[in-house]
Amino acid sequence: MKSKRREQRTHVNSILPLRIGKDYVFIRREFFFLFFSKTLLLIALVFGRVFFRLIGSHTINGRNKIKGLDHLGFISIANHCHYLDGALTSSALWPRTIWFASVQRNFETPYLRRILRLLKGFPIPENPFGLMQIMNPCMDAINKGDVINFNPEGELWHLHQGIGTFNKGPFYLAHEANCPIVPVVHLFKPKTFFGKKISNQVLDITSVIGNPIYPDNPRCLNNNESRIESVNLMTDLAHRWMENEMNTYKLKNNLH
Repeated sequence: MKSKRREQRTHVNSILPLRIGKDYVFIRREFFFLFFSKTLLLIALVFGRVFFRLIGSHTINGRNKIKGLDHLGFISIANHCHYLDGALTSSALWPRTIWFASVQRNFETPYLRRILRLLKGFPIPENPFGLMQIMNPCMDAINKGDVINFNPEGELWHLHQGIGTFNKGPFYLAHEANCPIVPVVHLFKPKTFFGKKISNQVLDITSVIGNPIYPDNPRCLNNNESRIESVNLMTDLAHRWMENEMNTYKLKNNLH
């Protein structure tokens, strides 16, 4: 992974600072919350499918890769490349519904924070212990058969077609929960009309689901040094697969 950790490109104003204390509920399971959440998710999914078809197309490849995970919890990761890449990932993994981990500042704006929560989003605390704070709620959700999505590049670069350096948090979590990580990569090609590009926003989009990547040395083996090596290997495998898929796609479609 030679790419440098990328800096923030899509700015979000932190207007209402969020205090995440010990009692903060990351994964909400109240009946009415889940009812309204699933209703909104379904509407958002339909809107997303229609929207992406109107501005181009959205093709999904590799759904057969996760057939063996139908009733099991796992972590999905995807490149952070579009304002609506959450809808792309949701469509790719449907009918599984997903909890979305996102940076804390996205939950510090008046309206976005409510929408994100209703769409099953939760914040990753911006402090040295952020991963530890979400560890137990995420492990509990995975043990109950849920899917949790991370964008390991961290920052959103709209329409960027490259893979940045990965944060290793999701991979540590996979080892703690002893669950696989399913990589998803979103690939863009500008739509053309008589050989001319219509717009940067009008795209043929392909979402590719990769094979699940399993921890070699999960927490239950109680070998910290081997587990760190396994985390690094898992991170490298996922990054390399995404990068290869993207490079192959660019070469095939003569993209630069």
